[in-house]
Amino acid sequence: MAHSTYNKQWREANNALLDLLEFEIPKEERKHEKIQNNIEAFQLLAVTYVKYIQIFRRLEECYDQIVHPQKRRVIRHVLDGTIGRILELKNDMVLLEHSEYHYFDDVLSDLKLTPNDIEIPVPKYFIFENAKALKEKEKLMGSILARKGPVDTEVEKEEIPMSMDEAIRIIQVHERARQGRLRAKFMREIR
Repeated sequence: MAHSTYNKQWREANNALLDLLEFEIPKEERKHEKIQNNIEAFQLLAVTYVKYIQIFRRLEECYDQIVHPQKRRVIRHVLDGTIGRILELKNDMVLLEHSEYHYFDDVLSDLKLTPNDIEIPVPKYFIFENAKALKEKEKLMGSILARKGPVDTEVEKEEIPMSMDEAIRIIQVHERARQGRLRAKFMREIR
């Protein structure tokens, strides 16, 4: 794509940020409106969160493709601010719902988006700036796995008496470890 395309995308992202800023900093007459319950508050936060993610995706693409160093510096500053605001909104949603996981099905259908549209990619500049540290971690993980050696598939089955709570805890620990390994593999593939 041409530079004009990314300049236009940058302008659109800035306009969307200005619209969100006007929405988030209410005028005097809107200050008196009270949110009725947690559901309405969560919906408001969720819509704002999804819009910020869309803006983040546009800005990240612009930052990656624009060549001008002065523009990149400005876009980087705006991009970092957008990431910070996304984290603030996520924290507000966690405090409101007391859960790390949120479902945006109704928000996505209202905004005519798909779940892929709200996936937050790792910014490319983050990968490039931290490439040395990531390679060192990868070497360390490789050496640890090499020292451990192959895993034996033949394990003697012995019955260990345990309570239901202990069994659930062990299963949860193993599931978290499995998800961590999958995440590490995915991040390695992205790099």
